[in-house]
Amino acid sequence: MIINIGIGRMIVWESARMEEQILQIIKDEDSKNPLTDEEIASRLQVFREDVTTVRRKHHIPDSRKRRKPVIFEDMKRILTENPDLSDRGLTRMLEDAGYRIGKYAAGKLREELLELWIPSGVCREKENASPAPEYAKHAEYAEHTESGAEDDRANVFSAFVGFDGSMKTQITRAQAAVLYPPRGLHCLIYGPSGVGKSFLAELMHEYACGSENFGKDAPYFEFNCADYADNPQLLLAQLFGYSRGAFTGAADNKKGVVELCNGGILFLDEVHRLLPEGQEILFYLMDKGRFRRLGEVDTQRESHVMVIAATTENPQSSLLLTFRRRIPMVIEIPSLKDRPAGEKLQFILRFFQWESRRLGKQIKIRQQALWCLLGGDCPGNVGQLKSDIQVCCAKAFLEGRARKDGRITVSFPSLTENLRKGYVPDRITKEIKELCPDDCYVFPDDSGEDAGKSGTETFLEGFNIYESLEEKYDQLLRDGLRERDIEVQLTDEIESRFQRHIHEFQKSGIREDEIASIVGDDILSMTRDICELARKRLPGLEEQVVFPLAIHLNMAMERMRSHGRMVYPGMENIRQQSYEDYEAACYAVDEIQKKYYLTLPEEEKAFLAMYFRKFRKKDMAQEGKIAVLVVSHGPVASAMAQVANAIMGTEHAVGVDMNLWDTPAQMAEKTVDMARRVNQGKGCIVLADMGSLLNVGQKIREETGMRVRVLSRTDTMMVVEAVRKTMWTDESLNEIADELDKIKLTGTREQAEARKKAILCLCITGQGAAVKLKEHLTERLKSNLSGTVIVTRGYIEDSSIERIIANTEKEYEILAIVGTINPESGTYPFISVSRIYSPEGIGELRGILKRSAMFEENKLSEVISPDHIYIRTEAEFKDQIIDEAVGHMEEEGLVRQEFLLSVYKREGMMTTRLSQGIAIPHGDPGLVTKPVISVTKLDKPVLWDGVNTVDVIFILGIQEDSRKYFEQLYQIISDESMVSAIRASRTREEIWNLLCKNTKLVN
Repeated sequence: MIINIGIGRMIVWESARMEEQILQIIKDEDSKNPLTDEEIASRLQVFREDVTTVRRKHHIPDSRKRRKPVIFEDMKRILTENPDLSDRGLTRMLEDAGYRIGKYAAGKLREELLELWIPSGVCREKENASPAPEYAKHAEYAEHTESGAEDDRANVFSAFVGFDGSMKTQITRAQAAVLYPPRGLHCLIYGPSGVGKSFLAELMHEYACGSENFGKDAPYFEFNCADYADNPQLLLAQLFGYSRGAFTGAADNKKGVVELCNGGILFLDEVHRLLPEGQEILFYLMDKGRFRRLGEVDTQRESHVMVIAATTENPQSSLLLTFRRRIPMVIEIPSLKDRPAGEKLQFILRFFQWESRRLGKQIKIRQQALWCLLGGDCPGNVGQLKSDIQVCCAKAFLEGRARKDGRITVSFPSLTENLRKGYVPDRITKEIKELCPDDCYVFPDDSGEDAGKSGTETFLEGFNIYESLEEKYDQLLRDGLRERDIEVQLTDEIESRFQRHIHEFQKSGIREDEIASIVGDDILSMTRDICELARKRLPGLEEQVVFPLAIHLNMAMERMRSHGRMVYPGMENIRQQSYEDYEAACYAVDEIQKKYYLTLPEEEKAFLAMYFRKFRKKDMAQEGKIAVLVVSHGPVASAMAQVANAIMGTEHAVGVDMNLWDTPAQMAEKTVDMARRVNQGKGCIVLADMGSLLNVGQKIREETGMRVRVLSRTDTMMVVEAVRKTMWTDESLNEIADELDKIKLTGTREQAEARKKAILCLCITGQGAAVKLKEHLTERLKSNLSGTVIVTRGYIEDSSIERIIANTEKEYEILAIVGTINPESGTYPFISVSRIYSPEGIGELRGILKRSAMFEENKLSEVISPDHIYIRTEAEFKDQIIDEAVGHMEEEGLVRQEFLLSVYKREGMMTTRLSQGIAIPHGDPGLVTKPVISVTKLDKPVLWDGVNTVDVIFILGIQEDSRKYFEQLYQIISDESMVSAIRASRTREEIWNLLCKNTKLVN
């Protein structure tokens, strides 16, 4: 193997020789200060990766773990003599003993030791300990293997989330119960369903194996009492076994669970399900360790078992007092909602990690999804949380397949319906936001070993983003992604990793001297100079940037020294996002290179810009957005908000549907409450439909102090525009509200310029029955006549009924004719006098008015043609549907080639499925050359978002100024009768007529 060292020097190493020297160095090292892989590599002038490979090949732990048995012994001695010693004092005494250690690391080791160290002599040799590796056979290491083995055995509880946090007391009790001589203490674990009772019992068994109380192969049996709750005889037979002839069918002697479990642990799950007789059966076994098989009279058998019982009920009320007296150790496991948010996050990431391994793919979890999982209720506790995460990963997996990019992104729509419904922004506390400052990634090859790491070693590994970026870059290239798409994806990953590592660093409290010991005084000094230079351009740059930036620069230097390939995909995006910070970074780097006679890669300036951006005062608190609240009488607001969010790929708009029977005071209270919940500190735009809701602005201002604007006569496109402006522009609340008002007024003027719509009432004279009909219709259709007039005409006005109708058409747009005599025009629907006075007749006319409103100025024929309507008998996946429709659009030059990818990207952001089994996938408006909408009707529904199916799909290729088309389409798909008619259609022409009837082309 040939390795380049320094300038022009080349040293040839044989692998065997190098391996031998690495092992020798580790064997001869100072056990109080073991060498890191980097230090060994420096001595031998080889790569650190080579040292790591050799060490792992021989199962040699890292330097931190190699030192732990030695330093723990000295810490025990020191703390036994000085139990109240401060961390600073402990650090000083360890330094006097020859250790190179900082206060932070000493404090962390002390915490870890006190979790495992039980003064009453628990440090016993582990019976099943594997032989020490060759490197460990020198005397100083072997001297400490006994305590090290005990520590390793105690570490089994680290798999239980909260073992060093809220569950610390419970874990200590579990250890004490197992280690209590001679055979442990019987134990009762209680808590709600799904909190991990059986898992804790399994860990207790693993901890017991090899201890003095239990053999290395101690048996473990899990027995569910619920299966035998009502049958004491069957319980006896299963627990204690039976002799031949004990009952009908007992042809042979059979051992029971108790006999098979001799010398081990018997776990009785759901013990509260046992009847009192069943509980009493266990007394003699627990007291004396003796029992009889069912059917035996004279024979007594022995079995010494430790009983661990578990219950979801209150032990005081569900278990006999005589049974409880026999169980001295009681351990309560709290519900998930009573655990700290940090521990809940550990559960969440652990379950995502399991799914990542199962799928063999990276999983990206969006911030809002994490917030929802952390802030939501989980009645089924850990078990339900695991199940929910499996479901959302399955949905995200299917969405990735549909997009054909294979990426798994868990976003808010990927979550189960119960989680989404239970999401309340008010529950997202400051702690949750600090725990999840950005999107999160889990990888299939994450081993979870880092969870136990602490101190500076973790930060060194965490801030080394180069290796992971290069691996990810190579993988994406192998997957066939284009450079542009790779850049977009890795930009997100870089952002996420920066957020996560900076957050961890801010929590760590690492001192300057510890940082200097890691990176060296030269790097730390250079970092301070860089920050001082940058501050000339960025006055708000904070002092906290120095330490994490120093670690990053140290990694960059190491990377350059080892001649690693420097790949920086995504840097161009970062330059564009942080231009001001990038300019400051360029200035600082140019000056530093002159002072220190070094050359940093050009792309390193982009990394510096990211640090500057994260540590500028104006960016330390995320700025909120202007909230958008949609309120209406009846179930309209939530539907409009849903569509607007689907179009814009967000969850920003919130809809509140008022009950029709709510009083104005109740409506105002609901609106104020929701405004308080959605407030992000920038005010709120309330989009209301009518009535008392228009007067709620003052009440919101008085009760919340929020700035608020209320707009009336809301429609879906107004909500879409409100979301767009509040999310993607820097306009103020008043500017946005004024713009929305202009949109509304423009629409009103356009409608006024058109011919008025009319219902034509006909009778002989135009004065008799026609007038009565007008009065009747005015009364009955009060809520449906907006913009529609009722006109009376008589047959005596002209000898030709056709001319009467034609003259009326000059002034009015006739919707229907009601009268005493059928004019048989064939152009307009006719309702007779006898029918119009019935509920059916009025209902028919209402339907005509509703459809008329729907088709007012219908311009869908401009964007929908029969050539873009598809009726499919079979389709297995939604990607087949999208690919075919968008492919035809592309062939006709209506959209650009990149449009298909933009559709899939939006699908990945959130579901585009609406109610009634309809989906509206759509892409980037900037990639549309001419507006087009395709329609696909399926005979058999397809799975759309991993859970829900659709059978009518509208693919929208519309531009930003195409509001009229979407508004018209939305009115149609909101009408159940129209959707049913589309489903019933057999030809593309039928569907086109339904969608484009009465279309008026615009020149």
